[in-house]
Amino acid sequence: MGFRALTPYVWPIYGPWMSASLGMSLLLVALPIILVGDGHGYAVASIVAGAGGAGAATGALPVGWATDRWGPARVGAGSLVAMVGSAAVMTASGTVVVLGLGHFVFGAGALGVMLSRQADLTRRIPLLLRGRAMSLMGGTMRFSVLLGTIVGGTLVDVAGARWTFAAAGLGAAIGIPAVLPGALKPEREVAPIGTGGPDLLEVVRTNRRRLLHAGLFGMAAMTTREGRMVLLPLVGVALDLRPSTIGILVAAGYSADLILFPLSGYIMDRLGRLAAIVPAYALLALGLLSLLVVDSATGVLFSGLVMGLGNGLSAGSLFTLSSDLAPEEGTASFLSAVALLTDGGRVLGPLVVAVVASLGSLDGAAVGLALVMTLGLLWLVAVVGETST
Repeated sequence: MGFRALTPYVWPIYGPWMSASLGMSLLLVALPIILVGDGHGYAVASIVAGAGGAGAATGALPVGWATDRWGPARVGAGSLVAMVGSAAVMTASGTVVVLGLGHFVFGAGALGVMLSRQADLTRRIPLLLRGRAMSLMGGTMRFSVLLGTIVGGTLVDVAGARWTFAAAGLGAAIGIPAVLPGALKPEREVAPIGTGGPDLLEVVRTNRRRLLHAGLFGMAAMTTREGRMVLLPLVGVALDLRPSTIGILVAAGYSADLILFPLSGYIMDRLGRLAAIVPAYALLALGLLSLLVVDSATGVLFSGLVMGLGNGLSAGSLFTLSSDLAPEEGTASFLSAVALLTDGGRVLGPLVVAVVASLGSLDGAAVGLALVMTLGLLWLVAVVGETST
């Protein structure tokens, strides 16, 4: 049993997942470039870029509750519609406040799509295939991020901010047809709908130790990942590179992700979760530290590729860990609580960059993110341990 067994899920599960991550990546690479180009400081650019993560964190628990009761497809469809609507508002008005609020709603919608798809897949896939199923989630997301970073930087360069925001909404809209059949006939779905199982607070209380195990490591990993996504464009701006060049350099790191994500799933299923996760995130930290000696586009490319190698080997790792630890009842509620902690990193990552870069330098921000990742790995090895058995 291998990746071919996942073919039936490509459109209903992975399609909306890619659609949501495409829209998010367009905004995440474009917003810092647009705001700094308009004369705003690093702090403002980083905070607006981090608003999507704040929206994801805020929406996590309501999304989990709704998914357990209304079904993954209905939650996915509603979330995609919210993403399209927020992109339309950002296109109509490009003020800093509107961009921040729009990105907040967009991030909440993206979390709704991703969590509903993960909950559905967790119920469908056996344990022996889970690593590959979740790594494919990570891989498809990376493909859409690769496309989004290239398109985002290029659109800002040749078409301007409003067309970039409109493209993000269009990217989200592509996934709506994939979830409509399940939304119209939710009785066909695997995840329970209105079954009267444990409520969200009960799920959190009875599984709090597992929740902390998965959530705290996820927070450290996401802080590093999201901080890196904001940091790399800012390094490019500091080096006076063109927006399209920045987009291509950031995207280059994701090409390594696409090459390595099948290996990540294979290692997790055959050798264990730690065998894939520890070296992967160690490379991510090393790539951040290499930014300390960057002084050209070639240097940014090298750092991005090192981080891309690490990120590729970690594909699906956070999804796999949380699915390994999820209870039979209240699966979506548990996953949403883990996502709440994990997505705290989406806020912390840009915030670390904003604070350290404003008070010190971009080099200091890179060191801070690498330190967070190192502490996360120590937690994973010493406290969490292997979750595949």
